[in-house]
Amino acid sequence: MTPLPRALLALAPDQPIPLARHGVLIPSGRIGETDIRGAIVMVETDSDIATLQMALAASASMIALRGYRTGADLQRLATLLCVAEAECGCPEGSTSILAMTDGLLPAPAARESLAEKSKRLAGLVWDQRALALTLGARRTRTEAGEWTPSFTSARAATLLTAAAARVPAYDSVFDLDDDALAQACRQSRAEGFFGQLTATETQTAVVEALYAG
Repeated sequence: MTPLPRALLALAPDQPIPLARHGVLIPSGRIGETDIRGAIVMVETDSDIATLQMALAASASMIALRGYRTGADLQRLATLLCVAEAECGCPEGSTSILAMTDGLLPAPAARESLAEKSKRLAGLVWDQRALALTLGARRTRTEAGEWTPSFTSARAATLLTAAAARVPAYDSVFDLDDDALAQACRQSRAEGFFGQLTATETQTAVVEALYAG
């Protein structure tokens, strides 16, 4: 299995797809746009088998589940992937899943959480932009540059849930300049995060460098 990247580049619908696609998260609607071999395809919690088949046929390296909230979401996708793998001639269980969340999660040890729900689970990713949409929030940080309380709680819930499920956790950075980004990466890594969700190739390079050591 290919090692997990430290940086996950979440592409916007109109953002060019990089030639180096390891760790690149591509919306499922862009599967047929170009060669996506090695990229990670993002699907929604209500996605169907046909979408997964297209992703596997295009040689996606993984599936990222957006909008994850409970273990049932993960189990549903894992079941559909079994069928899609059989239809595409892929080895059963060969497709891993990254669960992407806004951080509004069950308690880490709750029955509805991630733990023991699927062996396919490769990591849990906190998406601060998803939380901003959920809350209708216009700001994510205080004037001092710290997360606001709701974002602090969601971020911590993601890290604790990943720890309980024994999978890596990804933090989330989108709106920081170079110096602030570097400081955020060092702090995040010290807290136990495995990597970061990014929005640009420049951010990706910084994250990969700072988490590599």
